[in-house]
Amino acid sequence: MEKIHAVIHYIVDSFQQADSISKLGKVKLAKILWFADREFMYEYHKSITGIEYVKLANGPVPRHYDTILNEMKNDGIIHQYQINKFGNPQQCFTSLKKPSLEIFSKEEIKVLDNVIYELKDKSAIKLSNLTHDSLWKNREIGEVMPIESVFCRDIIEPNEDDIAWAKSKIFKA
Repeated sequence: MEKIHAVIHYIVDSFQQADSISKLGKVKLAKILWFADREFMYEYHKSITGIEYVKLANGPVPRHYDTILNEMKNDGIIHQYQINKFGNPQQCFTSLKKPSLEIFSKEEIKVLDNVIYELKDKSAIKLSNLTHDSLWKNREIGEVMPIESVFCRDIIEPNEDDIAWAKSKIFKA
């Protein structure tokens, strides 16, 4: 099993175990993957899933997302079904068997659990909006969105005091 399959299986099963399966649709799943991969990259300098993400209208999604989900359905790992949520169709998932945890390090489980906990009650729309950062805005639909961009979150805009200090240093010379 590829790592991305294991991560998706773990997330779906986590929602199912918490009796929150109706809160996990296809869009929200993609955003949890994105945030988990970025958080793991930030903390450990590598990806959990090992996949690329691409820009779509609702934010980043794993490259070949539908193919990955279809492989998991065909392998009997997950079941995908549609519900009507607030008048809109939503693709939902259930886990058909317990996920294998041997593929994960304890650090990966920790990050996955933390991201699931932080995002579980947020809507897909809210999560999509959170992904519409400068990286997303500066990409074309279908273009790769590198998870390494997470390191840019440490860069902050200078305030007026910072600018005044810099000018004083420049014009002093």
